[in-house]
This record gives sequence, C-alpha cells and structure tokens, in this order.
Amino acid sequence: MAQPHPQYMPKIIAHRGACGSAPENTLASISRAIELGAEAMEFDATISRDGHAILLHDFDVDRCSDGHGPVVLKTLDEIATLDAGGWFAPEFKGERIPLLSDALELVASNGVVLNLEIKPTLGWEEPTARAVAATLKRVWPAGAPILVSSMSPLALDIFHDLMPHISLGLIVDAVPEQWRQRLDRHGCVSLHCHHAFATKELADAVHDGGYRLYVFTVNETARAEALFAMGVDAIFTDYPERMSA
Repeated sequence: MAQPHPQYMPKIIAHRGACGSAPENTLASISRAIELGAEAMEFDATISRDGHAILLHDFDVDRCSDGHGPVVLKTLDEIATLDAGGWFAPEFKGERIPLLSDALELVASNGVVLNLEIKPTLGWEEPTARAVAATLKRVWPAGAPILVSSMSPLALDIFHDLMPHISLGLIVDAVPEQWRQRLDRHGCVSLHCHHAFATKELADAVHDGGYRLYVFTVNETARAEALFAMGVDAIFTDYPERMSA
C-alpha cells in the first residue's frame, strides 16, 4: 500500500527554479520563481568530489557553466570559481553553482513547497543521497513541506533509510509496465513522468493505487489544460508565470 500522500503539492511546480527566465538551479532562478509567485518549485542536488551537496542537473558542468568535466572530479572550491549564469544571459554573469544548504534556506524562508530531486552521478548514488540527507537534517525546518524524488531507486532507498519520514517520488521518462510495483518497492507516494506518456487511464490507475501523478516539462498552457483534464495532479514548468492563470 502507498504511504498517505502529503496534501500540499500545488498543481504548478517551477522547474529548476524559474529556468525559463533565469539560469537553472541557481539562487537567481529560485528567487525569480519566488518573485513570480510560485507556490512550489523543484531543483536538482548532486555532490562535489569532496562530498558537498550542490545544485546541478548534469553529471558535468559543461552545459550550465564556463567549466568543463565531471562534477564529481571537482572540489567545492573549484566549483565555486565557475560562472553559472553567463551562458544564459549577460545579466546573470557571475552567478554561481549554489550549495544545497543556501538554496534550501532561500526556499524555506519564503514558505515555498519543495520537490528536491536527488541527481547522482552514476556510481555515486550512496554518497549523494547521504550528503543530501545530512544537509536537509541540518537546514530544512521540521515539518516544512518537501517531496524528495529521483530516477535512482538506489538513491531513494538510501535516502529513505536516513530520513524515513520524508515522502518520496520515483522519476521515469516512459512509464514502465511495473510502475505500481516499483513505487511500492521503494516506498514512493508519487510517479513523475514525461508529459507525453500521461493518459487519463494512467492517472486513474495511479489514483486508484493511492499515488499521485506529476509530469514534466510543460510549457504550453493548452497542454497543461489537457493534462489537468486527464487528472494529472501537478505539472513541472519552466514558466510558472504562464501557468498560474
């Protein structure tokens, strides 16, 4: 049986902050989402070579900074020198890859619901999950609404052992036939999939199992309306300001 799902995840979740109008997974993007009135947001946590939890989606720093190479080969001091904003727009030049702790404090102090994705480099699932849990224990206010998700079942299992009271979500692109067994096996309350794979039948089956269905990444309002009509519980969007209406 699924765990009772927390009834706090709003229908619109700002993706990697407000990454349509600011560089993803930065404090600027988080601040932008807050300014736009986002009630919920998602961002990605991984770790440096020396075990510090930071915000980054990719396994390397190439796409979203002026650096090169795998993130797990760089120390926090090396990561702190990288420009994580100039690639997006000149006005963001000098923006840094933030510590997870700084991002958590910004979100919590503004009362925003958080979906934190654990994004481990393949092979580094355990240290990543441990660093994320340690940071949450240190920084995240007790009882503040949070959902932790991952594509890595191993990361979810390790995290759950460390913080069993926090609700979990399993991320997939295509929905596997055995999705219900996977959610149950890893103690998840929600299934997160690419919006192309969402159907009314899937939404009904997810709800019948006591779970929730969240889909990514939806940037067109007509598509959002269609997904909500199917029964999807929430969407991730790069443009929360478009969707809030």
